[in-house]
Amino acid sequence: MSQSIVLLGGPDSGKTNYIGRLWRILDEAAGALHVAEQPEDLSFVLEIADHLFEGEFAPRTELSEARRDFNVVVAAESGGATTKLIVPDISGELWQTAVLESEIAADWMQELRNASGALLFVRVASDQDVRPLDWVTSRKMLELIGSDDDHGMPTQIMLCELLRFLECSLARQSNGGMSRLSIIVSAWDLVDSVTFTSGPVEYLKQEYPLFFGRLGDMSDIDVRVYGLSVVGGDLKNDLAYREQFLRNGLDGRGWVAVLVDGVWRKNPDVTLPLAWAMGL
Repeated sequence: MSQSIVLLGGPDSGKTNYIGRLWRILDEAAGALHVAEQPEDLSFVLEIADHLFEGEFAPRTELSEARRDFNVVVAAESGGATTKLIVPDISGELWQTAVLESEIAADWMQELRNASGALLFVRVASDQDVRPLDWVTSRKMLELIGSDDDHGMPTQIMLCELLRFLECSLARQSNGGMSRLSIIVSAWDLVDSVTFTSGPVEYLKQEYPLFFGRLGDMSDIDVRVYGLSVVGGDLKNDLAYREQFLRNGLDGRGWVAVLVDGVWRKNPDVTLPLAWAMGL
């Protein structure tokens, strides 16, 4: 059986680095999914993994770069049914342009129509995030200084438009069930303990209320929210953690925040959002 799971999100939302960390878990058979057949071309994911091993995040996928998909045959259990997983790495700039122009290239739209599930990324503390504090005041101030530059479309508006793309295109699961969407709040290791305890759902409600409300209106797509830390800690600002990471590498690093019996907990299996989007 073949299906496509598409990754969406704006620039700097964490899609590419997730693929690099995901491959390690799949290859080691350390999660809910494992590799059933080795991919023919691993250059893309190995390049990302190399950056992570060096304590650096992979550079953003630019709009001008050639398409580099991650194709792999996976299974949930040894000797069990296999699924050919096709994860197109579509740049955040492309999604941003598609939303601004209300148009998406035919080949990318076909990928959406082929997909029965999706992972939509939202990153904590991204410098690409656009969130006017006061829409009315901001507009008046811009008019006073003679500028019509509003620094781009607000991020939560773009996220709502991405949901619209998915509603119009995602296919149903192979068993006839609803298509599935995993919302991944990346860089979740950066939040404080209170925010972590409240969870990524509450975070979206507080930080992106319009997007949160739009999620509640979706009736044809099943949605689940996860927090994500690709490397398990803050490599940029926590020097002690960075030194420890460089000594020990990726092993045992990275996790997803999942809701268990009403409590948000760290789980080292970063395949979980993908496995769920696949219908498992």
